[in-house]
Amino acid sequence: MIKGMYFISQNLGYKEKNMQIVANNLANINTTGFKRELPFVEIMSRIANAPVKQLTDYTQGNLIQTTNTLDLAISGDGYFALRNERGNLEYSRNGRFRISDEGFLINEEGMKVMGKKGEIDFSDFTFEQQKNINISKNGEIRVGDTVVDEILVSRLSDPSKMQRQNGLNFMDTEGMAPEAEESTYEIQQGYLEESNTNAILEMQSMIELGKDFETAQKIMNSLDDSLGKANEIGKV
Repeated sequence: MIKGMYFISQNLGYKEKNMQIVANNLANINTTGFKRELPFVEIMSRIANAPVKQLTDYTQGNLIQTTNTLDLAISGDGYFALRNERGNLEYSRNGRFRISDEGFLINEEGMKVMGKKGEIDFSDFTFEQQKNINISKNGEIRVGDTVVDEILVSRLSDPSKMQRQNGLNFMDTEGMAPEAEESTYEIQQGYLEESNTNAILEMQSMIELGKDFETAQKIMNSLDDSLGKANEIGKV
């Protein structure tokens, strides 16, 4: 009976974790480039007592057109490479970029967008010239007729080695992610990628998890009552 209570308690923990994951997916349904987490951690943990490992759905979200020439989306396989304030590279599908006061192409958090030459720098161009920025499907950046750089698009060679950062970006735990082959992606200027979270599926998962959690709680309470009665009988 005690062993049964242990397994039920463990199951409740998994259900609670899964509900947190689904809630986070729903909270980020409007977050550009967000990749939903899969609420199936209990499956991984049951295989040879393997540690709980979170899975991510890397499928592409819908692309939406915007009026900003510095909004970029990757169609196909690949991630933008961003240098954070610690000098480390993070990888993201969120292409909502702007030019900093210093002239660098940065994301919303101020991370510098990487090109094949390094950090993409527009400081040699005037504000009026910067209005004429054109980015080709292979990522080549031109200001007028001048080639500035080419956007570095990286691929996740082993998604299981990627570590989620602040819910949106990823870091490669083995170092720098390799460069993606140009035939596997296209850069879409003036577009952004929506979250790949499906609200209907997430709500369905939330309802099912809630029912499972409630059932497990009832079983736990029943076992607890039975254990209490057994202890009382033992005292007689």
